[in-house]
Amino acid sequence: MAILDRFRTQARHKHPDAAVRLAFVQELPLDERELLVEIAREDADPRVRRAAVAKLLDPAALAGVAKDDADEQVRTQAVSMLRDIALEAFEGVAEPDSHAAVDALADTKTLIAIAKNATRESTALRAAARVTDVHALGSIARHAEHEPVRLQAFEALHDHGELLKTALNSEFRDPTLAAVERITDRGELDQIASRAKNKSAAKRARAILREIEERETAERDARHAAEAAAAAEAAAAVAAEAETAARAAERERAEADAEARRVQDAEEAERRAAQDAAAARLRAEQDAAEQARAEAAAEAARQEQERRHARLAELSTAAAAALAVEDPAAARRQFAPIRKEWSALSAAGEIDPAVAAQYAETEQAFAARDAAAREADERARREALARLQQFASRIEATATRTDLTLKAGERAIKELRTTLGSIPQLPSKKDYEEIVKRLKAAQTALTPKVQELRDIADWQRWANVGIQEQLCEKMEALKALDDPETIAKQVRELQAQWRQAADVPRAQGEVLWKRFKAAHDEAWAKCEAHFAEQAVARNDNLARKVALCERAEALADSTNWIKTADEIKALQNEWKTIGPVTRGQEKAVWERFRAACDRFFTRRHADLAERKKVWGENLTKKEALITRAEALQDSTDWDTAAAEIKRLQGEWKNIGPVKKSRSEALWQRFRGACDHFFSRYSQRHDIAKGERAAAREAIVAELEALAPSAPSQEAGLGVPEAADAQTPVETLPPAEPPADLVAKVRSIRGRWQSELAARGVDRDRAAELDARFAAAFARVVSAYPTAFAGTDLDPEANRKRMESIVQRMEDLAKSLAGPTTAAGDAAISPTTRLAAMLKEALAANTIGGRVDDDSRFRAANEDVRQAQASWSRIGPVPDDTRRALADRFQRAIRRISDATARGSAAAVTSARPR
Repeated sequence: MAILDRFRTQARHKHPDAAVRLAFVQELPLDERELLVEIAREDADPRVRRAAVAKLLDPAALAGVAKDDADEQVRTQAVSMLRDIALEAFEGVAEPDSHAAVDALADTKTLIAIAKNATRESTALRAAARVTDVHALGSIARHAEHEPVRLQAFEALHDHGELLKTALNSEFRDPTLAAVERITDRGELDQIASRAKNKSAAKRARAILREIEERETAERDARHAAEAAAAAEAAAAVAAEAETAARAAERERAEADAEARRVQDAEEAERRAAQDAAAARLRAEQDAAEQARAEAAAEAARQEQERRHARLAELSTAAAAALAVEDPAAARRQFAPIRKEWSALSAAGEIDPAVAAQYAETEQAFAARDAAAREADERARREALARLQQFASRIEATATRTDLTLKAGERAIKELRTTLGSIPQLPSKKDYEEIVKRLKAAQTALTPKVQELRDIADWQRWANVGIQEQLCEKMEALKALDDPETIAKQVRELQAQWRQAADVPRAQGEVLWKRFKAAHDEAWAKCEAHFAEQAVARNDNLARKVALCERAEALADSTNWIKTADEIKALQNEWKTIGPVTRGQEKAVWERFRAACDRFFTRRHADLAERKKVWGENLTKKEALITRAEALQDSTDWDTAAAEIKRLQGEWKNIGPVKKSRSEALWQRFRGACDHFFSRYSQRHDIAKGERAAAREAIVAELEALAPSAPSQEAGLGVPEAADAQTPVETLPPAEPPADLVAKVRSIRGRWQSELAARGVDRDRAAELDARFAAAFARVVSAYPTAFAGTDLDPEANRKRMESIVQRMEDLAKSLAGPTTAAGDAAISPTTRLAAMLKEALAANTIGGRVDDDSRFRAANEDVRQAQASWSRIGPVPDDTRRALADRFQRAIRRISDATARGSAAAVTSARPR
């Protein structure tokens, strides 16, 4: 009986099978709030309640579930839904619902999240108002989306540390500036001025620091001014005493003169008093008569004023009584004539200030209450209209649904009737007429559809009778079968078909149900033994799976990641080969096995993440070393670069591993850079030679670029191979020299001389470059002779300077050698020798004495030094000419040197005592 009782016609949310109820809840629309509330509160299965809570948008019901439900997951789901409603994660959430959701929440973290991120400002303010934790308020003040929320949280913030954090870390201008204003410590202001994220806060902190400094400066200036003023006051006091004494003497003299004038004035006053007395008596009589008339008029006005004041006081009291009336409409009717009479009386004259103030306060309070009542009434009317329009839209959508059910249609008809019978006051008559028209139109459209559904339902119930009869026949035919599996399969199929055709007339349904149940029991008896065997097999499978769970749990805390992962994967493959287990145990044993596997793989994933983090850090370090090594691989600062690369190699060894797929590539890059450098380092001398040769090559190429090509080559004609070498080549007339040609050539020659001073170029290569440089220089000079004429680069001028120096040195050498040595002793006559001696004596101004040989030799050596210096400064000269002149210059220098050496020796010999 218990098995087949499940097939009776009943509501799906009351079905004994939790899976059926869960599927029903998942199909329910969100607007079925009452049914969702009922399921969320009363269903026995936590999964069903949780599914209902996930579709429930009623904050009050969710609050009750979050507070009272026995299942923690259901309570958590309810809190999550309240949070989502407050954050308006669903479309169409009204402001009262979001406020109610905030009021229902108690978790501080959730309230903080709502205060920071809620779309609606009023919701965020409501959530922030419920937060009292100091740190939470500071976080809201720094990070909330809405400015009023940030200001509200900041106003409730009194912790100095949170104020400082807000000033330093908030990116919003409003709370940051407010926090800066409440900080007075100079060190903290300095910190804000240098570290605040918000530029306005930093700027304001600097301004406050300037104000503090200006205030301190002003206080110091005030103190100094006060001290100066005190000194001035002391000096002024001394002067005042002297002035007071002088004024006292002057006052005594003035008093004596005044006494004499008073006696004279008294006599004159007595005469005038007698005359005035007579006139005064006449005026007094006239004034008495006028005063009597004025007093009578004033008495009448006073009495009228008293009556007006009394009535105004009564009106003020009546206004206070009207204010006490609770019904706004009645109070409005009672207050209107009071206001009118008060306006007329108050315009007639002055009013008692106390009464006027009392009435003004009452009128102001009444106006505020009346405005609030009118606004509340208008708001209520607008809200009622919005609810009716929303209801009308929902009913219209229901009327147009193609999948409308009879239950939904009947419920919609019932709601329509109820709503049409109790329509509240709306903003206008037009709104009332339009909404009534819409509701009646929807009712007109929905009524025939519901009637049609009722007819279909009646026909379906009648048709289900035939279906159930066929199902009874099929169930009775199962008696002839012997295979338990086939019987069980067909029984289940017939049961499913019976559920679909369960709605039949009550009288016929009971008979058919008994027939179907009897055939079912008879067929099911053949399956019980088979199911018993299945139960044993399922129990064995359950035991095997429990054993796998235990093995997985034993491996869940292992740190041998690779081996354990393989073992757990093998357990998972074995799990797939095991058949089904005892009904009701499938989920529990699977969740146990999966939890053990998940625990291991979660730990493995966390460990892998940590290792990846370390690998990433090591990767960054190694890439930095590679970048540095690659920057040094082409360096020519050999010793410094070699030491730095060796240091990088040592640092590389100290860095931990990286991801295996990246390790080899990184190592090859680093080793390649190091090998490249040290390969160059072993060949550094050859590289240096090549660089110096390249530098000379560049200088030569630069000079050759200034030299014009041969005319025949420029014209593309070429020189005939059979031409006679002695035949002169026709040249073009000289062209205009380039701009700054001499300066460029002088700079090139200076750099060439510097390069020649640096050794390390192969002799053959150096000779080749020297020849190229000389040829290029000769072409430049010969092409533009006028540009170089007269400069230090003019070869002809330089040749003449060389010849002049050589001739001067040769003449000096002859003069030092003497006529005997110069022409030979045999060829010189005695007369000539005597003339030479006289000439030398005259030159030394020592006629009759010995020539000062030391002075001559010193002068000769000085001339040689000057000549050598001038020689070294002479510019370029053709090589043949330079070599010939250089040979003559060196021979002359050697002759002078020999002559000075012999002369010095002779002078020493003659100076010895004989």
